[in-house]
Amino acid sequence: MKSFIPAFKFPLLLALIAAAPLAMAAEPQGPKGFTAEAAASVTRLSSEVQAQRLGFTVGLNPAMQYSLQQLCGTRPELQQEDFRAHAEGGYLNFEMTDAVGTTVLPKAYVGWSSSVKDQGQCGSCWDFSTIATLEAAALKKHGYPQAKVNPDGSITTSGDITILSEQQVLSCNPFGFSCDGGYFAFDMLMPKNAGQSGYYKGAVPAEAFPYVAYQTACSIPTQNSFTPVSQWGYVGSGNGIPSVYAIKCAIYKWGNVSACVNADNYFQAYTGGVFNDPSANTGSINHAIALVGWDDAKGAWLLKNSWGPNWGVNGFMWIKYGTALVGTSPAWCLD
Repeated sequence: MKSFIPAFKFPLLLALIAAAPLAMAAEPQGPKGFTAEAAASVTRLSSEVQAQRLGFTVGLNPAMQYSLQQLCGTRPELQQEDFRAHAEGGYLNFEMTDAVGTTVLPKAYVGWSSSVKDQGQCGSCWDFSTIATLEAAALKKHGYPQAKVNPDGSITTSGDITILSEQQVLSCNPFGFSCDGGYFAFDMLMPKNAGQSGYYKGAVPAEAFPYVAYQTACSIPTQNSFTPVSQWGYVGSGNGIPSVYAIKCAIYKWGNVSACVNADNYFQAYTGGVFNDPSANTGSINHAIALVGWDDAKGAWLLKNSWGPNWGVNGFMWIKYGTALVGTSPAWCLD
């Protein structure tokens, strides 16, 4: 008996054979599984950094799998309407004035920092910046050690008294903030505001509402512990960049500050050194981070990012004072 393949299957078989190489060619892979486009971009950026002698290094890192539009979700136009009340001298900010002008600061200092987290493909940097500063305040309040820079340049964080929920802030905030953008969200975590829709007694533990990198329905178990924001305020006016000294005083007094920066492709590909990108000194802010320390010998801030511990230096960056609009709208909080 002759075996046969029904005639109607031949076109389908031929189509599958023809499509196979096309499917493989659609996403060419570069080193470590990154796309060839990402690998080529890093090669170009590295050549430019070396040609300009900028003093930092770039390479493939986990952030390179996303676009800057996905990663950078800070939107200045979404700053809360009451920001002036939280500015220095505002009726909700009584803390900053006495810190500036009387403090003798060390040449190098690192405050408090929880472990570095990863926001994934969601533009929730504003959320992670808010929670990073609250976690640092809690660590400082409960006597945890300061973070430190080790002799080999690696960064050791303060520990994790409580890992707090970014998902709560992302999914439950009353401001309309989302993966498409937002701003610091301290107000929603203040007990005095609790009772209004979208406002809470504080941040819940991450295990109560784990992060999934997209905006889900708000679902917080009724029985929970809360880590509150008792107070918060801006360093300076809430707009612009205060003096280096003023930002240092805030870090020294409260442990770290949330702040904004203009993150570009060089920033995204950063792997080490002191970041100094003159091309990012103009434009506008697009990314929220935390500033946790400084080193005058480097002339740089120690910046904590939310792109995972395999970005930069254990998830941190040394960034030159004044570059890339770093330090815009710095804000502190108290647990």
